[in-house]
Amino acid sequence: MGQRVKLILPPPRLLTLDAFGTIYRPWPSVPDQYSQIYSQHFPTHAAVPPSLVSTSFGKAYKSRVRSHPNYLGGEKEWWTNVIKMTFTIAAAGAFTESHGPAAAPDPVVVAAREAFANDLYQHFNSGQAYMLMPDITDFLDSIHRIVRIGVLSNSDTRCRVVLRELGVLARDENNSTTVQQNATGDQLGRAGNAWITRHQDVILSCEVGADKPDPRMFEAAVDQLIGGHETTHHELPEGDDVFAVVKHIRYWHVGDDFRKDVLPLVDSSNAFKLHGWGAVYLQRSDNDSVNKTGGEVRLTHGGRVIEVSDLRDITGLWSHGVEVIIE
Repeated sequence: MGQRVKLILPPPRLLTLDAFGTIYRPWPSVPDQYSQIYSQHFPTHAAVPPSLVSTSFGKAYKSRVRSHPNYLGGEKEWWTNVIKMTFTIAAAGAFTESHGPAAAPDPVVVAAREAFANDLYQHFNSGQAYMLMPDITDFLDSIHRIVRIGVLSNSDTRCRVVLRELGVLARDENNSTTVQQNATGDQLGRAGNAWITRHQDVILSCEVGADKPDPRMFEAAVDQLIGGHETTHHELPEGDDVFAVVKHIRYWHVGDDFRKDVLPLVDSSNAFKLHGWGAVYLQRSDNDSVNKTGGEVRLTHGGRVIEVSDLRDITGLWSHGVEVIIE
């Protein structure tokens, strides 16, 4: 068992958060919403169960990522292609309704497919499709007073709309769009306090031209949120003193994907290693609607990673201290 100590860290220069899965998640699940909206558009077709949508979506998504990385060709075209391919696989002839390989496309069917794909795309351009994670409000309430924060995401530009409608990102002064509250109410997601105030504080891979784990994403975060005079190549202390390392970290990134959010910041044999960065690796349980504060907080990877199951367990890390297990 590792050593237990109370750890108090100096406030970092910057803290970034992943968006999808860290700040918010779809509610209900993406396959559930795809299935529901398909049935609304095609009530005479057989229902497509979420389990089938899940499988076909995975195939369509992976195919599009390989052929058009980082939303190449435009995000709307990118996602409508995924939507059409998902239901071409899942619903087969019921969705395409072609009458043999040489048959001309039915214009009515084509129009219905286009309307469906557009509506489904726009549905996820809204806070209505998502919920805030249960620990994020308390965490941001605490941390935004201490450190400069921003969002670092591989999502497309709809991310900003979702963040605004969930209350994380402030609305633009000349944006007259009515903020839509989460249909499920405060239990699952509510308007917050605009902890992030600037449009440019949300750094998106489609605008940077690279996606995590590429180091250019983390360099863009420092450049946009702090300024070009900073450098991500700040050397950390050498040796085995984890306390010296963790106390010298300037920038922390919070995320739930080890390969994209953690590995590029900690692996000394990885060409993506960025000096001066540390990672908060968020490993929530599957039942993330349950209050789980009081879990163990671990300091790993030589002081460069803090592992936690609920962000509320580290709200005091940069003020009065938190008990951690050193591994």
